[in-house]
Amino acid sequence: MLKRGAGGRLIRKAGIMALVLEGGEVRPGDRIRVALPPEPHLPLERV
Repeated sequence: MLKRGAGGRLIRKAGIMALVLEGGEVRPGDRIRVALPPEPHLPLERV
């Protein structure tokens, strides 16, 4: 996913990682926990 920032700078918006503790279907009402890594949050390198 790409976006243009201030001054036309290209911003790449991707890099999803997850830790899955239990398999199965996700249904309405299921609890989902999101935890960010410790700061500083840095952009990922392009591969």
